[in-house]
Amino acid sequence: MYNIINFVISFGAMQGLIIGIFLLIKGYKLRQENFYLALILIGFAAILGRVVILGFYENHSWVFINLNFILLISPAFYFYAKESSRSTKTPLKINYLHYLPLLIINSGYLLFHVFLKNSVHYRTYLINIIKVNDGFSIIYFSIYLYLTYKIIRAHKSTYAEGLYPLLKKLTFIFIGFFVIWLVYILAELVYYNYSMELIYYYPMMLILAVMLYYMSLKVIINDRFLFDIKEMTKRKTFILEEEDSKNLLNTLTIFMNEKKPFLEGDISLITLASSIEVNPKALSYVINEHMHKNFNQYINDWRIEEVKKRLNDKKYSNLKMLTIAFDCGFNSKSTFNLAFKKATGLSPSEYRSK
Repeated sequence: MYNIINFVISFGAMQGLIIGIFLLIKGYKLRQENFYLALILIGFAAILGRVVILGFYENHSWVFINLNFILLISPAFYFYAKESSRSTKTPLKINYLHYLPLLIINSGYLLFHVFLKNSVHYRTYLINIIKVNDGFSIIYFSIYLYLTYKIIRAHKSTYAEGLYPLLKKLTFIFIGFFVIWLVYILAELVYYNYSMELIYYYPMMLILAVMLYYMSLKVIINDRFLFDIKEMTKRKTFILEEEDSKNLLNTLTIFMNEKKPFLEGDISLITLASSIEVNPKALSYVINEHMHKNFNQYINDWRIEEVKKRLNDKKYSNLKMLTIAFDCGFNSKSTFNLAFKKATGLSPSEYRSK
């Protein structure tokens, strides 16, 4: 039974580590948000891997080094959500300062082990350090999880299609992991004094392995927004001459004003490009580089302007706000409210009543 569990955990750790390293190399090279996704996978893989190593070498003193990978995962999830919401895909600047606690605390663990491993009070000192470390980790994880939740909610309308639902699922996964992890910390603190047998951690590690399987499969299957390295490279290197860009932008603006394609709720980059007979990559380049927006933001801004016109027009005064929003191309109340607030600084009802 335990052999099967060890295999599941080991395979989960290996899968997360391999895919994480691949994404780390590509994400760092291209300066894309996948760099942070890689850190999440590697962090969870490291937690699983440590348990596997403990199972094989539990009599060796060095396996008690309690390296903290929560300090890697927490800021990585926050920056993955933040960088994924950027309207322009300029190369990201990696925020190394947020990983200083990871470096400081884990270096401290290693130094503590090297210099005090032969002390008669080693275990007592270690337990006290782990208590402090766990308390700090809980606070650290909570803060970043809250900030990540706020980022995801605030930028709901700016994420690429399909990414927002994934980020919501990942948020629930992180919350679930946090609750289970907290239960184990309390159990160790209150009942076991940090001497809980390894087998009691297997349920948590199995859940963590399933999380890694899920995230890894998302990376592999949903290549459109997670793993499409070739597409990112093409988008990055696609460039139009300045004059061609201005001509295309002028054509686009005229078409948007005259035909109002944004009133259609299912408009896409491909359908809009087809309507003005241009390459979708050229259209995307112009919107990103000259309007400094992604496609969804660009369309929503046109919709907001149309909503504002209708709110200021007396012939629409008898219509409900949501009716106007849907007539202008929005498909959900929450997306409309977020986009309107971001564009005007006011809620739709505040704007209407002013």
